[in-house]
Amino acid sequence: MCSKVISQGINTVLQDNVVAGFENVGYHIDGEPCTDQMNTESSWINNEAYGGLIGVYMNKDGLPGCSRINGFTLWKCWDYGIYTQTLEDVLITGVTLADNGISILSIIYTPSAVTHEVSDKTVKIKNALIIGSSPNFDCSDVVQDYGVVLTSRLLAAKQRNRTAISWPTFASGHNGAPSYALAGLRTYSAITGLMTVEDSTFVGFQSTCPEEQNVIFMTNSLNDDLQHPIHVSGLQLVNTTEDSKVFIHRPDVSKVTPSACGDLDCDGKKKALLKDIDGSFLGSPGSVIPQSEFQWDGTDKRHGLGDYRIPKVMLTYLNGSRIPINQIAPNKGIIRDSTCTYMSAWKCYKCLGLEHEMLVIESLDPDSETRRLSPVAVLGDRYVDILNGPRDHTSCSGRSCRRLSMFHSIVAVNKSFEIYFSSTSPQKLRLRLLNADDSKAVRVAIFYASPQRLDVYANQVLVSPTNADWTSQNTDYTLLEPSYPGQYLPSLSSSVAGENFFDSEYKMMYVLLRGSTPVEIRTTPKLVIAFNLPPMTVDEFFGPNLVNNLAAFLKIPSSKIRITKIIRESRRRRRRSTGQMSVLVEIADPPSKDINNSTNTTGQLQFSDIQSIADNIGQAVIAGNISASIGVNVSSMQMSTPIPPPWDPESEKVSIPEDRTPVQPNVLATVSRLVVIMEPVAGLPGELLTQQPVIMAADSTGNCVSVGVTALTLTATLMYENNTAAPDGLSGNMTIAFRNCWANYTDLVLELAGTGFKMEFVLNDVISQTRSFASQKSPEPNTTSNTTSTTSSTTSTQSSASTATTTTTKAAAVDPNHGTSLASNTVFQKMALMLGFLLGRQLLPDICIAVTVVAVLSMTVGGY
Repeated sequence: MCSKVISQGINTVLQDNVVAGFENVGYHIDGEPCTDQMNTESSWINNEAYGGLIGVYMNKDGLPGCSRINGFTLWKCWDYGIYTQTLEDVLITGVTLADNGISILSIIYTPSAVTHEVSDKTVKIKNALIIGSSPNFDCSDVVQDYGVVLTSRLLAAKQRNRTAISWPTFASGHNGAPSYALAGLRTYSAITGLMTVEDSTFVGFQSTCPEEQNVIFMTNSLNDDLQHPIHVSGLQLVNTTEDSKVFIHRPDVSKVTPSACGDLDCDGKKKALLKDIDGSFLGSPGSVIPQSEFQWDGTDKRHGLGDYRIPKVMLTYLNGSRIPINQIAPNKGIIRDSTCTYMSAWKCYKCLGLEHEMLVIESLDPDSETRRLSPVAVLGDRYVDILNGPRDHTSCSGRSCRRLSMFHSIVAVNKSFEIYFSSTSPQKLRLRLLNADDSKAVRVAIFYASPQRLDVYANQVLVSPTNADWTSQNTDYTLLEPSYPGQYLPSLSSSVAGENFFDSEYKMMYVLLRGSTPVEIRTTPKLVIAFNLPPMTVDEFFGPNLVNNLAAFLKIPSSKIRITKIIRESRRRRRRSTGQMSVLVEIADPPSKDINNSTNTTGQLQFSDIQSIADNIGQAVIAGNISASIGVNVSSMQMSTPIPPPWDPESEKVSIPEDRTPVQPNVLATVSRLVVIMEPVAGLPGELLTQQPVIMAADSTGNCVSVGVTALTLTATLMYENNTAAPDGLSGNMTIAFRNCWANYTDLVLELAGTGFKMEFVLNDVISQTRSFASQKSPEPNTTSNTTSTTSSTTSTQSSASTATTTTTKAAAVDPNHGTSLASNTVFQKMALMLGFLLGRQLLPDICIAVTVVAVLSMTVGGY
């Protein structure tokens, strides 16, 4: 009988049909509507197909909600007994499948992972009888390939083994079959998905034919992204060997290319989870997990896996020193215990003690496809696993390649895990356990190098930190400091999904995941300011006045400003005059109690607003106007650096975190002088200065002032020796921004020939000048000898350096302890030149800091 195409029918009844000797497909169907209970009076019964490529075929077919495939007997189907690729759930019941290449392969597509939508789509298999090799199976009976849809048969045609059930694929979109491989994946995996196999019998899965092995569950070798979980219960195994239960493919090393997985294996073959709920498959309740550490520091370096993939911050103490890997993570791969046994035939582990679940780690940032977060390290119980995420599914090259920052890890319940990204952590991060009930909990800690305020939402509702101290109006909170380690850590026994605490010392955000409740961590931009106030009584300090005056000065609502801490030198004298007092103020939006409100940005502070606030406050401090502006006498101030979102061009200036050392705040005070750290040295007229000037903004005691947190700039002007300007004598970028307290010129050109030049630098009304310098003379065409020319040039240079003068407006860099001018010490200038030559001009701020430190240390040792 020819194949039956009945997918276009309505209210179809399919009974007592046999399809034999067909070329491609036996039954092309939509299936029956699903019911909550097993329908013993199904209108589809006693249908059979054998002797073709695919017994039952559903591709872009199916019914709304769920399609049921019931009562088919399908045997000797060379590729697939049942193949489904549908938009909705699939229920397979009461089928008998024998001697097929792959008895069941299922794909469900949408929603797209790029949209971050999720669904609860499932493939359910119940009351099935699946036979690997029947007693009369003929090993020499193989299909003759006459070029029949070779591309679509890519997986099944290459496979000589017989498989009962292929790991399911839940995809973001259709895979293009049959124009492309039926089992292939041409979009990202979907975020969620589950296959359940219940009350089914497997017979004859053993080595029947030479060089062949029948397997009950096998991963889809064409899926490099993710093999979604399988849960099994109520299984019976007959004439089946232990070696034939499971097979998990090794990662395809040919995909380790920039146009696919990048420089590391993708996760598809390393993140496949099978859970035996009742012990009917493994002998006891347990799980099957991949050998995720395959080729970790192994002989085949093409897989790109090893200790060097661990983000550096995970291996760094608080003081910046290195932690030996074997001290915190001597074990590699997915977390295991003594009950886990490596099964060589399966290429994976059988675990009967730990209860494993799949954890989804998902960036919700706009750049989630373009900014690489991997490798991602997951650390728990001294095991470290490395995640790389999905592959690129476009025809890309180089920077045009795109890979979604979505990672599926396998963890164990009632355990704690730490997560480290190789780049800055996402500002919007979503976590969830797949297919877990509310009795399952995992505590997760994520490293945030430069945290703003982190708001946690579970099921879109705000979960306040365990150390939150809410205001009387219940609109905002401050954070209490723990009195002992671990005081506020979320408890694994807590019933509150999303319970959280941020450890500011180790920069770890701890979050409790319970069941499959999604938890989102959202970063709210904030500015932290420490106002240093002179001695005063507590009664003289009025916190509300500071808040209101600051709000009026910045023109923002006072609800966005809160005093978080007051630090005094003496805590004993409450009513009397205290020592220096520091008031910590935080400027940020109050937390929104509903995530939908938090996405409405109207009236909320954005990064540009935080930048503007920092600029306004910083300029007022630098100009000495802040005390008058806010009505409180401020002696100095520290301020955090506004952190741009990852997709902002400014984020390229933010370095990737490599340790846990505290981020130093910007120190702000009235700028009273500009210190010339490196004097200009001219070359030939019209050429770049051979040494570009470096200027430091300093307060009255010589301390560095972080002008770079503001939009203030420094302007250079060429002056004659009589202090008149030479308007056309200098070219290049004469007005530049500060970086921290440093202004580093890079492209100034002296356009005039001659001597007696000076440079004048202006910041607001603060002025500084360099020593006198001269342009070099062009070599004379006729010289008596090389030696004479060299001597003359050297003498000229030395003369230029030795005739430096200092005007009354020039400020020298002074060591506060000894009053020694650093700028006049040519030894340190030469050191700076040497370091600048070796390390490059882009590191000059750090070089200057190093030179200053060396100078102070040298003077101390020398007994000044």
